[in-house]
Amino acid sequence: MNTLEYLQRARDLLGRGQPELAESALSDAIDAAVAAEDLVLLTQARFALGELLFQQGRDEEAIPFLQAVVRTERADGSVDAPVIAAARMLRQLRGQEPR
Repeated sequence: MNTLEYLQRARDLLGRGQPELAESALSDAIDAAVAAEDLVLLTQARFALGELLFQQGRDEEAIPFLQAVVRTERADGSVDAPVIAAARMLRQLRGQEPR
């Protein structure tokens, strides 16, 4: 499977109430994006996993993924949305914004 297929699988699994399997699919999505050397998809996969962990209250596990997203830059703006969302989640985790 490629990164997009893993991301879709994760969404489907979340829709069926299977967050553990979705987490695994997101980890596979990250691996696939690294193998494909696709920074945009890697950022999307890291954000999706960080967001899932954040929503589950697994803050310490979410932080490294969210920080990796925030450190991502692309001049074309293709990763701006997840970078902004990840930065907001990190501020919430630090208590700088309401959760």
